[in-house]
Amino acid sequence: MLYFVDKGPVAHNCTASVVHSPKGNLILTAGHCGNGSKYAFVPRYRTGRAPARQPYGIWAVDRVFKDPRHTARGPGSDLDFAFATVKPDNSGRQIEKVTGANTLTRTPSYAEWVTVIGYPAARHAPADKAVKCRRKTTRLTGYKQLRMECGGFFGGTSGSPWLMNFDERTGKGQVVGNIGGAGGGGATDSVSYAPFYDDEVFKLYADAVADVDVVKRPPLPVSLGAGETWQHAKQLVGGDYTGDGRDDLLAVWADGEITLHPGDGKGGFTAERRLRKANSAWKKATTLTAGDFTGGGRSGLLVRWSNGKVSLYPAVSAAGLGRETELARANSVWKHAAQLTAGRFSANGRTDDVVVRWSDGEVTLHTDVDGRGFHKETRLRKANATWQRAALLTGGDFTGNANWDLVARRTDGELALHQDVGAAGIGRQTRLRAPGARWKGVQVMTAGAFTANGRSDDLIVRRSDGGVSLYADTGTGLGAERTLVPPKAS
Repeated sequence: MLYFVDKGPVAHNCTASVVHSPKGNLILTAGHCGNGSKYAFVPRYRTGRAPARQPYGIWAVDRVFKDPRHTARGPGSDLDFAFATVKPDNSGRQIEKVTGANTLTRTPSYAEWVTVIGYPAARHAPADKAVKCRRKTTRLTGYKQLRMECGGFFGGTSGSPWLMNFDERTGKGQVVGNIGGAGGGGATDSVSYAPFYDDEVFKLYADAVADVDVVKRPPLPVSLGAGETWQHAKQLVGGDYTGDGRDDLLAVWADGEITLHPGDGKGGFTAERRLRKANSAWKKATTLTAGDFTGGGRSGLLVRWSNGKVSLYPAVSAAGLGRETELARANSVWKHAAQLTAGRFSANGRTDDVVVRWSDGEVTLHTDVDGRGFHKETRLRKANATWQRAALLTGGDFTGNANWDLVARRTDGELALHQDVGAAGIGRQTRLRAPGARWKGVQVMTAGAFTANGRSDDLIVRRSDGGVSLYADTGTGLGAERTLVPPKAS
């Protein structure tokens, strides 16, 4: 047990275990355990009378070493581990000499048989009895964390070691994780998480062994947040709104708030900027797309509202949306435009052409859209059931040809690429994903030039669980997936 003793009454708040080290003075626990400076460690605590319940005595914790980037949610929760040095006992012995130690080991995979031992807090286990469970782990989706299903791991078990090859006789094993991670280590007492041990845990171990003055780490990439938040992202639109040649991500939220997430050109994003506070007007934005409608090289925003009005915001920037230009009045035919997506679908080389999927499945192309409105219209498909089922549509330069392409996600989860879209037609279709539940759960989709090749061939999707993924360098095959936002924790 790990006791926190410098604020108020002595309280058991976490579990810890001894790990082998050159000096024999290290214990392992969770990074979120305690915020004070005085701890006491009681190894192999037992119920009953003292001193029998303290078979190895009480050990004073000297220093605690945590990764400064640890957070309760997002990528920082993958760093929820900590080491502490323990002072020698009155005889000058180090703790490992008295108790023995587990061996710190890299986690081999997300599917491992482990034995987990921890001490629930007194309110859950009045007899201070340890809980032990042997289970095969899985992965917590969206995180570098293990997941285990086993009841009884209430508060107080944070930091409990996850042991491979546990020896019941010696009580030792190879520690490949500890209760910690998203939400402090679990959703309920029956579902627990543990950080996946890779280089980061061994860097911290080396700092603890060396007794460094300060643990220093480079910052993690800026996190977009958690799935619980991004479930409310109603629209996502990629475009170069900051004018730096790198595409950014604009989000319209369910409450009408608008945020801008500037791209770093490497598939990541810098600090969020709010362009509009939550408001009732932008709740009515039904479909949006971004394009260079003024010839300035930066992306403007085209919006179809629920009442059929179409607006152009040609000067979107980090400072705001800029002025609005009305391209179609309320109650116009545009009320039936189910999807808009801009791209380079004609000869002028600008992303000022707009493909429209209408509610009856008709598909039209409108070239050279600008502040004066929609000009030449070409029908690409008559009204039909197939395109009625194209629930999501986005344009991008997925094949590198003169004309851009379309990616459509249909209601059954099929994902299809339509190559070289233009006045001649909708292009040749290539299936990127067969119908299925995973892509059926995609609720928002956009494309842009988010990575280093500078081409608008990176696909970003937001799923129903709030998870946001980037599929970099998508072409006639779907690009490699990168998690931008982990899904809502299960």
